Amino acid sequence: MAASLVVAAGCGSGKKAASTKANPYERPPIREVTEEQLAEDGMLIDALSLQETGRADEALEAYGRTVEKHPSCDAAWYGMSQLLAQRGWTDSAEACARRAVALRGDNVWYLLSLAMTQQMKGDNNGTIETWETIVRQNPEVLDYYYELSNQYIAAGNLPKAVEVLNRVERRIGVTEPISMQKAKLWNAADKPDKAMAEVEALAKAVPGDKQSNAILAEMNMQQKRYAKAKTYYDRILEADPEDPYIHIQLAEYYKAVGSPAEADSEMVRAFDNPALDSKTKLQLLGSFYSTEEFFGSRSATTFRLMDKAMSGCTDSTEFAAFYGNVLFNQHRYPEASHQMVLALQKDSSMYEVWELLLVSLSATPGNEADMERYARRAAALFPVHTLPHFIVAQQAIIGERYNEALRELETAVRWGFSKGYLEAETYGLMGEAYYRTGQYDKAWQAFDRCLALRPDDMGTLNNYAYYLSEQNTRLEQAERMSRRTIEAEPNNANNLDTYAWILHLMGRDREALPLMEKAVSLDPKSDTLRRHLEAIRGK
Repeated sequence: MAASLVVAAGCGSGKKAASTKANPYERPPIREVTEEQLAEDGMLIDALSLQETGRADEALEAYGRTVEKHPSCDAAWYGMSQLLAQRGWTDSAEACARRAVALRGDNVWYLLSLAMTQQMKGDNNGTIETWETIVRQNPEVLDYYYELSNQYIAAGNLPKAVEVLNRVERRIGVTEPISMQKAKLWNAADKPDKAMAEVEALAKAVPGDKQSNAILAEMNMQQKRYAKAKTYYDRILEADPEDPYIHIQLAEYYKAVGSPAEADSEMVRAFDNPALDSKTKLQLLGSFYSTEEFFGSRSATTFRLMDKAMSGCTDSTEFAAFYGNVLFNQHRYPEASHQMVLALQKDSSMYEVWELLLVSLSATPGNEADMERYARRAAALFPVHTLPHFIVAQQAIIGERYNEALRELETAVRWGFSKGYLEAETYGLMGEAYYRTGQYDKAWQAFDRCLALRPDDMGTLNNYAYYLSEQNTRLEQAERMSRRTIEAEPNNANNLDTYAWILHLMGRDREALPLMEKAVSLDPKSDTLRRHLEAIRGK
């Protein structure tokens, strides 16, 4: 407040001095000062000094003594107003500001003080009236117009707020900030046509301005005036064909009018522009296409765009999970695995990424060691999920570590299965592990549970039947299961071998022989099949 106090200091006569051109060689006239004036000025200076040194209470009392003795001292009334406003005594502050204005209505600092106290009281009408006076007395100060416009906005009178900005335009011409503010106000007043007219006036005043044309295009898009929007997009394209964003805007236009092929073409043009950074491209992909379009109906384009975006990406870890998902859906499993590993290095808390990594590795031969290593880590981090336990158990069975496999599988069963995911497969693997450890009854129960969930699992049907035949038990059940497999897959050598061997154990060698001969013809290198054939022939 020090600067304003300095400007306001000194008690005036209430009359505005006439403006005359200064003569640099003319001595200023000597003003005679009365004893009373000197006393008044002295009291005011004392009050100002107290205020500027932070002694507010004493300053307020000093101002009070000044106006009591010299009620026409406008600067003292102004100083009191400032101090009272700081204390939140707005009614008293406003009264003092009004006294100062009444004594000297041309002093802008007094008027600003009055406007401030009125605003603090929430007196919108009074504040507006005071700001109108300030603007009228200081027409060259543009900031005062903007403040007046804001006061009309606060009062909810948006048309008057626009009218004040029109006054500014009449002084300085059409400018982007004012036109945009007026358009914003008209939109807030639910008058989009008036808002559009403001931007059109700006576009006319500045013909080469891309932003105004872009805004007009967007306004028309919102109003579903697509043909009109296209004219503005074409203007931008003509003015700057290298602008990548115009192609994105055109893609939005073509999508809105039901031309997806043209929309895709515009997106490709935008993505081919090196001025568009990779992060923006990837964000656009996530917002422009729906999930169904991205991975379904438009995937031929979206996957290509994804590759374009990632080719220039300097921080691939930020988007690795997204890109890995795209690669996975393209069955590009080695590349997908690489991206998932990058994503997990950045954030290992996303189970979905772990699962995609494990599935990708399982689809690529030769990755068994990595698959088991990552599965163990995932199982430790997310014990409630089935897949990591299943993969560890699967690899343990391949390595003939059957007890370890059972621990993993029993853990999976204990946590339960999400919507039956891998439930049948888990019980099938448990049956294998139980059988290999000699726990036959548990093996039969596990196989039964697997087939109850998935009756047409040919692998389990064949293995279960063969294991029953190895134990020479429940051969009728084994024969029924095995017969189903050769009916479903008549040229599967393993299934034919199982069925023929069960028939042999049941004493039905005449039926078994042609089936066993066919199995050997399908897999002539198998020693097991040749031994079974010789046994059935009785050699």
